Amino acid sequence: MKKNLYIYIPAVLLVLAVKVFYRTADSDMLLWILAPTTGWVRILSGIPFEYSAQVGYVSHEYRFIIAPSCSGVRFLLLVFVMMVFSYTHLAASKRKKFCWLGFSAVLSYVSTIFVNGIRITVSIYLPLILMDKKLMSDWLTAERLHTIIGTSVYFSMLFVIYYAAGKVCNGLFMCTDAHASIQCPVDYGNEQGKSRYLAVPVFWYFVMVLGIPFAGRLYRNDWTGFLQYALLVTGVCTFIVLVYFMLDKIWRLKS
Repeated sequence: MKKNLYIYIPAVLLVLAVKVFYRTADSDMLLWILAPTTGWVRILSGIPFEYSAQVGYVSHEYRFIIAPSCSGVRFLLLVFVMMVFSYTHLAASKRKKFCWLGFSAVLSYVSTIFVNGIRITVSIYLPLILMDKKLMSDWLTAERLHTIIGTSVYFSMLFVIYYAAGKVCNGLFMCTDAHASIQCPVDYGNEQGKSRYLAVPVFWYFVMVLGIPFAGRLYRNDWTGFLQYALLVTGVCTFIVLVYFMLDKIWRLKS
């Protein structure tokens, strides 16, 4: 941990700077992520969007706005932190560690646009389908459905990103010299690797999505709606993990 502080400290400062910037940023200041995200949503959904200054990208037909709150910046920071703190120590040299830092920033940006575009597209169409089939209820409000969709897409895709990042780290950033003093490559084929594959994304998701907001609420002494939100997020994440274990067990039985 200590020997990689020259990577971790700049990474944390960068995350804090982006969080402070994001708090006051309008759509004009977030075009660097809103514009490509909206372009990807257009491809996925076929829905045209018009840009409205300081508001976001608007679809009048579907009454939907891709606003700053839909930018996915929080997910970008989550992916970046997870990648930096999970794999930096595996890089074989200082040069490779700095390369990994840069690669983490790029992959976080690209993966956020890709995943967020999927989330937004689902958020447009799924409520319409449920309302058409009269499946919305007093409990399943639009706000709760929005949380369920966001949690499901972001949480499940976090495992994919973590797995893909591990493969890239193994292939490009780790030393193959048998005499080098480094950690063993990431191996998801054994039980320890599978446990890590589950535990790391779960840990970082809950730290960034619930842990940091909890600290902020504690400081402000404002708990309005937080408990319900935390229970809903935890329930969705637990369901996804259980599905993973179920599918893994079925796969083992077949093989």
